[in-house]
Amino acid sequence: MAVLHPTEDERIAICEWLTANGIEPKSVPLTDHKLRIVTENGQRTIHYTEYVLTDDGRAQVDPEDPDRAWVRDTSRPCLVDPPKQLRIMEATI
Repeated sequence: MAVLHPTEDERIAICEWLTANGIEPKSVPLTDHKLRIVTENGQRTIHYTEYVLTDDGRAQVDPEDPDRAWVRDTSRPCLVDPPKQLRIMEATI
């Protein structure tokens, strides 16, 4: 289960977990994220939504919807398990 509107404690835990896995927390929209761990062929990866950033690190405007930030789905290796209290969804494909 993904946390849709994390409490402050959950937000801190998510940020620490993302950082431990080499993911910049500021690049992940925490109010509408889709964090999940997928295991495929024995490899665990974190799948998540991230902002498309400008060269100076700011979220870009979505070229198809100028009222929203531009986001994309991406993944990184899961090096550190998430804290149990986050209940991050896991799937095997």
